[in-house]
Amino acid sequence: MTPIGQSRRLSTQDSAFFYFEKARAPMSIGAVAIFEGEIPYERLVQHFGSRMPLVPRYRQRIMPAPLGLAHPTWEPDPEFNIYNHVRWVRLPAPGSDQQLSELAGELFSNPLSRRKPPWEVHLVEGLSEGRSAIVAKVHHCLVDGVSGVELLMVTFDITPNPSLAPVADDEWNPKPLPGRAVRLVDAAFDRLGRLARTAGDV
Repeated sequence: MTPIGQSRRLSTQDSAFFYFEKARAPMSIGAVAIFEGEIPYERLVQHFGSRMPLVPRYRQRIMPAPLGLAHPTWEPDPEFNIYNHVRWVRLPAPGSDQQLSELAGELFSNPLSRRKPPWEVHLVEGLSEGRSAIVAKVHHCLVDGVSGVELLMVTFDITPNPSLAPVADDEWNPKPLPGRAVRLVDAAFDRLGRLARTAGDV
């Protein structure tokens, strides 16, 4: 599988999704998946947690550059907690598809928090006929068409026997988030590097 987003600093296009987001104009994309039967919440949490080493970007948060000297960077979140991203909600009876649609609309209408990696998954119980649903939401700067498909391949497996075993997570030990001074110097050097490359091209 191709690793998602190897560049630490956001591209111009991804930065635009970050800059242009407003409270009434969230820059996130989402999906609703309906399943037969019930999905145990704790098992779902463990499942997503075991997949995180395969999609390292999903444990990174966005850190803006001071003074806007450069685009924001992706930084490993030392406070990452899978329970902040995989949540649970139960629909009241009768649990109709219309209720699910209204819930999804409400979830999609709110911007994702910028104080954690920008994605969420909501397990929805109480659907009619004993069904369950998953409402997934992720910021547009985190995925594109290709990486979004890769994420689905990693997190969902429609075969009776999953092809991917849980992944060991022994290497996850992120450093504290960089302070303002460090980010300022880093952004300044990146900006100078871009100017030098532009001058060389000219």
